Amino acid sequence: MEYCWLVQSDFRPNDTISVDQMKQQATVWGSWKTHRQCETDNCVVEDFKDATTLLKRKFNHETNLWTHKENFVPLDRPDALSLHQIGIEDDLNDRDDLVAMALCGARYDIVIALGFNLSFNTQLTDKLEIHEHKRYLSAISNIIKGFPNTQFVFIDLPENHADTFNSLENFSYDNIENTLELVSSL
Repeated sequence: MEYCWLVQSDFRPNDTISVDQMKQQATVWGSWKTHRQCETDNCVVEDFKDATTLLKRKFNHETNLWTHKENFVPLDRPDALSLHQIGIEDDLNDRDDLVAMALCGARYDIVIALGFNLSFNTQLTDKLEIHEHKRYLSAISNIIKGFPNTQFVFIDLPENHADTFNSLENFSYDNIENTLELVSSL
């Protein structure tokens, strides 16, 4: 059984799990923004401008850097760049995280996700912000639905998850202690 860690772009390792613990257990995936904090093995960059900056810094030689195949030619066909064809809308929040989630779903039996908040934010009052927040939660739900043979385990959710996740058979949540015990037995 193959599994990986998926870290949300704002995730910061802490006392409950360190980067060393994660890396000893499995491959770490996430946005390029997570690399400094989490030493991410596979980083996703969707924005062309960000990809250009990262390639100038030779970031693609530090980690396995992923971007959409449409970026390849405009980026002058760089070496050491992994390409995908995941279709995530350009204007969605945290698009790098969503693409990383889909890439993990396609490759692993279990995706252990850290740092995600899947609750419906009742603090939002602006109709556009509410709409965007719902689109983000819907995108996560659709990714989970799209990989029915992959179990998505969300760790230490800060609040109750939105109702949209209740009907997903391959969605679960747990705490880090139970998860570490589980992965040590795999």
